[in-house]
Amino acid sequence: MPAGILVTGRAEDPDGGNVRVDLSIGGRKVGSVTAGANGQFAGTVPAVVGSSVCATAINNGPGHDVGVGCLPLAVSFDPVGSFDALERNGTTLTLRGWAVDGDTYDAVEVQVHQDGKLVGSKPANQALPGPVADYAGYGNRRGFVISVPEKPVDGDHTICLTAVNRGAGTNRSLGCKPYSVAHQPFGALDAADRFGGNVRIRGWAVDPDEPTAPVEVHILNDGQFVRSVVANVNRPGLDPRYGPAHGFDVTVPATMVSGPHQICVFAKNRSYGSGDTGLGCREYTLPAPVAAPVIEPLTGSRVTSTSIELRWGTGSHVVDGHLIERSTAGGPWERMGWLGGGQERVFKNVNLTPGTEYCYRVTVDNVLSEASAQACVTTLRPALPAPAGLKVITRGENSLQIQWTDNAEGEDDYLVGWRPVGTETWQNATVRGTPGTGVMTYAIRNLNPSTHYEFGILPRKAGHEAGVAVTGMEWTNGGPRVNGFTSSVSTIQACVPQNVTLNWTTTGANRVVVKRGDKTLYDKTQKTVAAWSDHVSGESHDGNVVYTLTAYGPDGRTIESKATVQRASAWPLISAIEFNNTGWYDLEAWYFDLQGNRIKKAGDVPSGGKLVVRPTHCELARIQLVYAGTGVIHTSYRSVILGHKEGRLDQLSSS
Repeated sequence: MPAGILVTGRAEDPDGGNVRVDLSIGGRKVGSVTAGANGQFAGTVPAVVGSSVCATAINNGPGHDVGVGCLPLAVSFDPVGSFDALERNGTTLTLRGWAVDGDTYDAVEVQVHQDGKLVGSKPANQALPGPVADYAGYGNRRGFVISVPEKPVDGDHTICLTAVNRGAGTNRSLGCKPYSVAHQPFGALDAADRFGGNVRIRGWAVDPDEPTAPVEVHILNDGQFVRSVVANVNRPGLDPRYGPAHGFDVTVPATMVSGPHQICVFAKNRSYGSGDTGLGCREYTLPAPVAAPVIEPLTGSRVTSTSIELRWGTGSHVVDGHLIERSTAGGPWERMGWLGGGQERVFKNVNLTPGTEYCYRVTVDNVLSEASAQACVTTLRPALPAPAGLKVITRGENSLQIQWTDNAEGEDDYLVGWRPVGTETWQNATVRGTPGTGVMTYAIRNLNPSTHYEFGILPRKAGHEAGVAVTGMEWTNGGPRVNGFTSSVSTIQACVPQNVTLNWTTTGANRVVVKRGDKTLYDKTQKTVAAWSDHVSGESHDGNVVYTLTAYGPDGRTIESKATVQRASAWPLISAIEFNNTGWYDLEAWYFDLQGNRIKKAGDVPSGGKLVVRPTHCELARIQLVYAGTGVIHTSYRSVILGHKEGRLDQLSSS
C-alpha cells in the first residue's frame, strides 16, 4: 500500500493478555502490531526494500518469542511494469503493457524513446483483466496503450519504454523492442542499351507497402523527364513474396547529339515512405558524324580480268554499316552488298567481263550521318600465251644464253629474270617484244662460274594479266668449287678416341678425293658437274689429324680444302725422355704413380752415361731420378706426363 505494508494474522499467548507482533522485511524490523483478546492482528508498517515479510510473536511471562511465519512480497520503491507488445498499423506503432509504483495510487507515467530520442509519454491508467500480482490493493487500471508514429527512414529501429518513479526510488526501464521500416520502393535498372536512334531500358521495381501491386517508373534522359511506365511485366529471379510481374522493358528516343548521355530511372512511391527511389543510371554514347571512307588503290593483285577486290578504311569513326554499289560502263548504280560496322572492310566482285570499266561507291553511315567515296578501274584482259621450249643453247663461265619460242602476238616486252638456286633475290632484264611469233634469244651475263642458276621469262602487255612465268635451271662453266668441307668433331681429348665423319659439298667437280695424310678414304667420279654432297668416315682417333679434299673439274682443274681435328690434353704428351748423367753418382730412373708410390724401374743412368725412357702409350705417370741403391729422389723430371706415340722427345741432363 502507498502507506506501507498492510499485515493481518493471528497470535495468542497462554499466559494471557494482548500479544505484540514484530514485523521485519528482509531481516530488518520495520514496526509492530498488537493481537487483541480475540487473537487477531492487523495494521500497517513502513515499507523497506526486500523480498519477504516476517512476523514474530513477543512472549508474555514464561516462555520465549515465537516466529509466526513469513510471506513472500517483493517490496521495491522503484516502479515496476512490463513492455508486453509492439504492434504496427500503417505508419503507427502501438505499445502495450502495464506499470505500477508502490509509492502511490496514482497512474505511473510511461515515456517512449525511439532510437534513443524521447518521442512521447502516457500514464498507465488503462484497465487490465485483473490487478497486478503483489499489487492487489492498487486496482486493475494499471495498463497502458501508447501510439507513436514510426521512424520515416527505411531500416532497423528500436523502441524503449521507461516507467517514471514517484516518491522514493528511481525510474525503471520496461525494456526495448526492435522494428524495421520498409516503405520506400526498391528495384534495379538492369540495362540501358542504344540501338540506332533509340534506347532500350530494362529493370524492375517493388513497393513493400503494396508488394503485389505494380509500381510506376519515371525515366529521365540527361535529367529531363521522358516518360513513365508501369512495371508489370514478368522479371525472373524476384522474391516470391512479390511475384514475377514487377519488370519493365521500354524503348525511348535517344538524344541525337554526339557524345555521352545518361538514362536515370525512379520508382514512384505508392503509399507510405518519404518519396521516390532512384533505381540507377546508365550511360549511352552517340558517335561522331562519319567521314567519307578511303578506298585503297585498285592496283596489283586486286584487279584481274574477271575480279576486283575493294578494300577501304573509315579512320577512327564509329560506323554502323557499309553499303557497296556498282556502276558498269557508266550505267546506273546497283546495290552489290552491305556489311555491318564490325565486319572486315573487304568486298570482292567476281565473274566480271575482261576489259570493262567498273565504278564502285561505298557509303558508310551511323545514327547521325552518312558519307560516300567512289573508285573506278578497268578489268584486265587475259594473260598472253606462254612461251614454249625454254632452254640454254650456250653455256660459259660467266654467262648463259637462253632461247624460247614466242607464242604471243603484240606483246610489249618480255621480262627475263635469274638468280642462283636457293637464293631469294631475282635480277631482271627487259627484252623488247617482236612482231608476230617465232624464236627469241637472250644472253644472261655477269654470272658466277660453276654456279647453278634458275631463270624465267614472262611476256607482258599493258592492260593484260601477268600470267605465269616459264622457268628453267642450268649450271655455268668453270673450275670446281668446294662449298663446304667439315668434320663432325673439331677437338678430341688425347687417349680418348672418337669416330669422325667428314661432310662436303662441291660444285663444278666430277671427281672428289678425300685423304687422311697419305691414306685415301674416298675417291669417286660422277658424270655431271652439278652440286655434289656426300660424307665419309674419317676413322677413329684421338686428334691431331688433317684431312684433305681435292675436287677435280672435267677440264683438269683442281681445288683443295682441308679439315683439321685438334688434340687436347691436360698433361704433356711424351714419346721418349733422354736422361744424361753428367755427375759423379750413379742414378736410377723410376716410374711413380700420381700418389707418389714407386711402380717400376725404368733403367739405370750411370755416372757419365745416358738412358732413353719410352713411356707406354697413354700411360699417365711421374718419372723421377733417384740415387742408385738408396731410393732417395735426386731429380723430379716433371709433375705428370702422358705417354703418347705421337708425343715429343724430351732431354734432361742431371749433374
